Amino acid sequence: MRKPKKVLLKWLVILLLPLCALLAVPFTGFSAEGLEFSETDIKILKAGDPDAVYDVLYKLSEIYEEKGKTALTPAVPYLIESAQKELKLPEDQRWNLMEIVKILSLTGDKRVKPLFLHIMSVMWGGGNPFVARGFLAIDPSVIPAVIDSLKSKKPDTKGRAALTLHKMHDFDKTGIFFSKKDMETIKKLLVANLKDKNASIRFYMVVALRSFGDSSAISPLEYIEKHDAHKDSGGTSMSGVSVLVTGRDTNGFIFSESGLTDGLGKYAVFFPNGTDINVQATFAGYYQYWFSIYY
Repeated sequence: MRKPKKVLLKWLVILLLPLCALLAVPFTGFSAEGLEFSETDIKILKAGDPDAVYDVLYKLSEIYEEKGKTALTPAVPYLIESAQKELKLPEDQRWNLMEIVKILSLTGDKRVKPLFLHIMSVMWGGGNPFVARGFLAIDPSVIPAVIDSLKSKKPDTKGRAALTLHKMHDFDKTGIFFSKKDMETIKKLLVANLKDKNASIRFYMVVALRSFGDSSAISPLEYIEKHDAHKDSGGTSMSGVSVLVTGRDTNGFIFSESGLTDGLGKYAVFFPNGTDINVQATFAGYYQYWFSIYY
């Protein structure tokens, strides 16, 4: 005859096993079978419920981590459609727009280029940093379209294009995404835009020259330093703009010189016979911190 305690223990184990399995589910994330972009996900994206859409976006981020960017390809057209819908909403109702852009920036899919160019043009901050990362994930064929935006008649588009190119250059760890021809073309357009009547545009060109400037930009920057010292650029003071020139000589020696006097005085800089000289804009105090966050 079985002992009552052993029988009771056996039944407790039988009853608790399913419960333990259920409790374990929330901590395991999506199963291997669940890591697929499904018809249900498509319906959710089309329906547009913010909470449900967010869940799909989270799932897509898990898919990317597990399987890489090619696994996101089936979702691209539906994500583009979702982003376009959100862009039609008031800004305070675009609950998932930046998350959508973030996922799309991982895909390297050329179909996102028109959307990203539009976002760069119409959104405060140009959708940075995800738009810039998204362009980099595609290939250098996107560069001419972004460069063309520097010629736009719309001030916001022109300024945001400069910031996007600056971020693309900053994020490019290979150092070869932009060709020498691209660099020269961008530099010339940035310098030309320093003459723009809009102070905000001039300000953003100075920022982008951190990535694309060389010694030929010093004279135009000196003019900006003198004439824009106390102007305001979209809520960002230009009174803190100073110039710092850094570079590398032929022996690989890194140097930097800045001769700022009285806050915004003349600066002295000495260039050895070398290359890779970058003109960098720096911002004082609060504005330096504020600008570093958003741009």
